[in-house]
Amino acid sequence: MKIGMIFPGQGTQFLGMCKELYDRERIIQELFEHASSCLDQNFVRLCFASSEKELKETINAQTSIFLASASIYTLLSSKYGIKPDLVAGHSSGEYSAIFAAGGMTFADSLYLLKKRALFLEEATKKYHGGMLAALALPFETVQAICKKYDDPSSNEKVAEIVNYNSPTQFVISGTLPELNAIASDIKAAGGKGIALNVSGAFHSRLMKEAEKNFTTYLVKVDFKDLQAPLVNNVEAKMVQTNKDIKTSLVKQMSSNVLWWPAMEQFKNMDLIIEIGPDSKYSKMIKREWPTVNIVSVNTPKDVEQLLVTLNIEVEKTEMELILESELKKNKGTISGAV
Repeated sequence: MKIGMIFPGQGTQFLGMCKELYDRERIIQELFEHASSCLDQNFVRLCFASSEKELKETINAQTSIFLASASIYTLLSSKYGIKPDLVAGHSSGEYSAIFAAGGMTFADSLYLLKKRALFLEEATKKYHGGMLAALALPFETVQAICKKYDDPSSNEKVAEIVNYNSPTQFVISGTLPELNAIASDIKAAGGKGIALNVSGAFHSRLMKEAEKNFTTYLVKVDFKDLQAPLVNNVEAKMVQTNKDIKTSLVKQMSSNVLWWPAMEQFKNMDLIIEIGPDSKYSKMIKREWPTVNIVSVNTPKDVEQLLVTLNIEVEKTEMELILESELKKNKGTISGAV
């Protein structure tokens, strides 16, 4: 069976993500501990007991989403032998995809994401912007609306289509007054505009400086050729060499995310698995391709259903084995009670 794996990016974070799996699986607890040690950040508190506002901050969102995705993937691959034949990640989710394909270590992925997020956060403080999803309108209509408000020669008036999520869902990145005006125009045209849960105008030209600053840190990471191809964001092209991975990671900071063209490369997969805190990309794909075999995995129930789909025997958790053992020990005394 050919398995494609996709990984979500910023905007999919929420308080309590991965909590059920964390409570049940020691391997996930260990990765949370490892991540906390790597970045000197208490990820248990951040993911389970902070606030939506704190979790939304760029550095917190990107590192915690990677941690959730990487933890779930590690559970699937190390415990059940489920590995991908093709991977892709949406925006910062590309780091999770590269990790899953063996392109860089868990610690290096966190290191780069932190640096990336720090530079992006600097840019968001310098340029106040955001992102807006445009739904139920064709590309040509959205493009025409954006052109009304975008001044390509300026960083003061920015309105760029940066994410091509599906044939009728696009994400616009830009300065806040322009996004507010665009939201009104989208509604007037019969579409729907939804402000995204992010803190800046990511993937737009406002991130060019952040991209330049980030480039110097890539030399500190030992990238490996991938064990499974990555369909990258910037070209929707399959890449596998360490050189191509580096180029993709740098360019995507201020370039389009060609998500839907990338998803076209997954059409010949027998099963597509979305791994991460949310299931919005699997739902999006299912709407466009109703017959596709796609699942999302972010809870123990999701894992169990996936194992059934793949005809893999469900293993009991350490806690379940301990409880079972205790019940056997106490069976005699319990049965004799009045």
